[in-house]
Amino acid sequence: MATVVLKIDEDFKNLIRPLSQDEYLQLEANLLLDGCREPITTWNGIIVDGHNRYEICKKHNIPFAVQPKEFDCREEVIVWICSNQLGRRNISDETRKYLIGKRYQNEKIIGGRNTTGSNQYTANHTDEDAEIPNDDRFRTATKLAEEYHLSQVTVQKYGMYSRALDVIGEVEPSLVPRILSGSIKISHENVVALSKLNDDEIKTFGEKMREKNQPFTRFSGAREDLPNRFRRQAPIVHTPPSSEVNALPENSVKTMPKYDPDSEITGLTLTIPSWVSSIDRAKTKADFSSTSKPAKTKLVGALKELLGIIMELLTKIEEEE
Repeated sequence: MATVVLKIDEDFKNLIRPLSQDEYLQLEANLLLDGCREPITTWNGIIVDGHNRYEICKKHNIPFAVQPKEFDCREEVIVWICSNQLGRRNISDETRKYLIGKRYQNEKIIGGRNTTGSNQYTANHTDEDAEIPNDDRFRTATKLAEEYHLSQVTVQKYGMYSRALDVIGEVEPSLVPRILSGSIKISHENVVALSKLNDDEIKTFGEKMREKNQPFTRFSGAREDLPNRFRRQAPIVHTPPSSEVNALPENSVKTMPKYDPDSEITGLTLTIPSWVSSIDRAKTKADFSSTSKPAKTKLVGALKELLGIIMELLTKIEEEE
């Protein structure tokens, strides 16, 4: 047991799901009653797991053990924290997306560094994708797609999501935990778009969200607080003046059909039963024991990609309700 002073890295700490007030109080009660049974995991004296236990132990002078771990660089630490957090059941869908994306981004850096021979002191992170060969990006996306039962495209989209949240967090840190906890319902596309606003616009939006002071806020209801260039624009139909119409040859003007906002969704809804029928037919008639491995691998990949797209569409629908 030790009462040493450990260092806290905010980047590492922000990857840990924050405890609710009830969870924190329960942990505090357990530590006061039973002591700190689980060691604090560290890297070079920096906490990588056990921030809450460390805070409570220091507050009440409770002895704790330290378990150092060896990592070659910060990126390896981040990958380890993300993997560890993703093994927990009580994380939101948004947090899961962020952690997978964060792990993808950092594993790309590690893979590119190993390929190019650069190290943690010479690697340039200002444009990390430019430093990383396409093969390394593909291998990393493929590996995580198999591990988390996603498509490669979805893993790469999660990488964009995590990068966008990091940009938002640098300007307005209060927004990120609310988005990751699900208290602000905002789609992947809107997170990326929000990250592309200038600093003052992001800060203004963050202030507006704090002013609302609501436990749950849907982004669709707060879009008016963003600049005009960010808001969703309705399709504009240009109708020529009557004088121009009359000047046109007979039968050259066709009546434009009235815009139907339900048309795309209705068409998709009518198509889905055919997918279900095809899947059911494969389930009952296909002999998977004799099907070739390449055919099964291709099907699994297609199904994972479809699942990822379905989950994204469901999220978008829920965000707009």
